[in-house]
Amino acid sequence: MSGEVAPLLGRARALAAQGRWGDAEAAFREALARRPDDAPAHVGLGLALRRQRRADEAEAAFRRAVALAPRSASAHAELGGALFEQARYADAAAAFTEAARLRPDFVKAHVSLGLALARQAAWAAAETALREALRLKPGDRTARANLGTVLRRQRRPAEAEAIHRDAARRDPAARVELAVALYEQGRYAEAAVTFRETLSERPRDAKARLGWGLALERQGRLVEAIAAYREAVRLRPDAAHLHQRLGLALRRCHRYAEAVTAFREATRRAPRDARSHHHLAVALERHGRYDEAAAAFRAAIRLRPGHVPSYVGLAVTLRRQGRWAEEAATYAEALRLEPDDADLLTGRGLALGAAGDYAAAAEAFRRALGLRPDDGDLHYELGVALGRQGRHADAETALREAVRLRPESLKARANFALGLGRQGKHAEAEAAYREALGLRPRHPVLHRGLGVSLYWQGRHDEAERAFHQAIQLRPAYVRAHCDLGEMFVERQRWAEAEAAYRAAVRIKPASVTAQAGLAGALLALGRADEAEAACREALRLDGDEARAHFVLWDALEAQGRFRELGEAARAVLGRRPDHADAHARLGRALDEEGRWDEARAAYETAVRLNPGVTRFREGLARVSAKLK
Repeated sequence: MSGEVAPLLGRARALAAQGRWGDAEAAFREALARRPDDAPAHVGLGLALRRQRRADEAEAAFRRAVALAPRSASAHAELGGALFEQARYADAAAAFTEAARLRPDFVKAHVSLGLALARQAAWAAAETALREALRLKPGDRTARANLGTVLRRQRRPAEAEAIHRDAARRDPAARVELAVALYEQGRYAEAAVTFRETLSERPRDAKARLGWGLALERQGRLVEAIAAYREAVRLRPDAAHLHQRLGLALRRCHRYAEAVTAFREATRRAPRDARSHHHLAVALERHGRYDEAAAAFRAAIRLRPGHVPSYVGLAVTLRRQGRWAEEAATYAEALRLEPDDADLLTGRGLALGAAGDYAAAAEAFRRALGLRPDDGDLHYELGVALGRQGRHADAETALREAVRLRPESLKARANFALGLGRQGKHAEAEAAYREALGLRPRHPVLHRGLGVSLYWQGRHDEAERAFHQAIQLRPAYVRAHCDLGEMFVERQRWAEAEAAYRAAVRIKPASVTAQAGLAGALLALGRADEAEAACREALRLDGDEARAHFVLWDALEAQGRFRELGEAARAVLGRRPDHADAHARLGRALDEEGRWDEARAAYETAVRLNPGVTRFREGLARVSAKLK
């Protein structure tokens, strides 16, 4: 029987030597079918299986070999290799330890043990194993390179450098590891020189080309670094990490279109690599390609659902698109991963506020403040959210705290003053605006706010000066022009009101407030036709502008155009059938047209809807008298 098996084993080993692993496997299996207790044949079969990336089957073959020959160091070492390939590093380390115990001078076992221990971050034990390998074989490149890595991981870069310098003296090819050691010490210029020396001897070394690029990039030499990365990509076009590194450098230079191309290639080469999808998404977002960016962020999240920065990136992208509800939902997903992250809570609060859900926004800001109670910006955002709900007293408390924590914050001071005004605390609002102006005396918004607070205190001359100051600082300040116009109307300074509103209209023709205010001033000046034109423009911009409807009715009545008055009243009733004033105006128009029955019905409706208005009852009485 043994005579029959020996040729089979010889043939199997010959096939393995030729790299014909499938044929070698078949030959080993044939031999083992005839002699199942041949430990070396099981080892040979295991090696053939490993070469075919079938580590689990190889493990079974090696375990059989170990069972048959428990004192075979090679069998234990090969078992360790199969376990290592399955990422079972603790089991692999145990197998390599047994191999080294059985044969203390077995260099490969010591090296492999060091690698398995390093994968478990057992740095000190890994160092011991690798040093033993080097004691046995001082020229072992794998042991020396990995010892340097282990020393660096233990934050002993100087010792790592010494190891690599010694290796480089023995073998110039080891110079690249020396360059890595220099790089990790932050000695980027020296690292660049060493990488460059390596490339002068080995120009097709993609690892050295990448390292050279990294060292150049750290020195701010981005253009040269990009050239190095491009060459590394040319040498190793299948390496996704090289495309990714090129993309990152291009993104740093704001060359987003090129970065997108590099990251897309990285995702093509490694479609399951979440990092490449994330980096692609960032580049797309920076390039303004928001739909594509959102899709890339979502791909990154699918591949790596625990990576919070991808959720944040997606949320920011959605915010840029005005998709606030989706943004808030994205932050909620991130908060399931990191429930006590104040930044995520803040982002969610801002998204909810933008979506108009101020109560939920306030709750998010309160939770964030529970984590960061001394954050003035969070108190400010809480105050704004409360103010938007009309909870001005609560908003005042939050904004007062924001000002205390960040007295230099103008937005906190301005909103604090605004909230005081909305509570009717106009003297306190004035004081708050004046304090803010002490910090920024040329801030137009603060001067306008001061003007409003003075106006509500009846100090019109001072308010007028404040509004003029705001306009002087910002001539295109439409709201200040309108405020000035409104105050002039109240004081019956019609010509000045017209001038103020016309200035606002020139700056912003689409301002409904300015067009309606101008119409009122023109009507008061007796220019009903011009007032009508301004009203119609205001209503074209916003058909629900109440002030424009009232002024239009007055302007049409002043011109005696009662048919058009009736049409204008009916236009409002088409939207608001319960509008008492519109019914009364319709009654007035019908009265003038002699359609008294219809006029009486219109006035009756007006009185029914609002019986307390005297002119409605007077109109009804007047029309009723004509019908008698």
